[in-house]
Amino acid sequence: MADVMVRNIPERDYAELQQDAKQNRRSMNAEILSLLADMAEMNRRRRQAAKAMRRIDKLWERIGPRFPNQPDSTALIREDRDSR
Repeated sequence: MADVMVRNIPERDYAELQQDAKQNRRSMNAEILSLLADMAEMNRRRRQAAKAMRRIDKLWERIGPRFPNQPDSTALIREDRDSR
């Protein structure tokens, strides 16, 4: 497992981290590891979503011309949202 040293943490941020660690009943190290794990997972999900969107776009480029009269889903969603 790798070690990382973080320097020059602004006092305000450090105080927030301390407060969060205490509230979550974790050490500062465990709190920071938890934050890093959460960020890594979020980044993985973003990459997966971007990859899926590229696949959807390619698929739509291929099949979209077969269905030229499809309504714009954005307009449909907006209409539904406004009707509430």
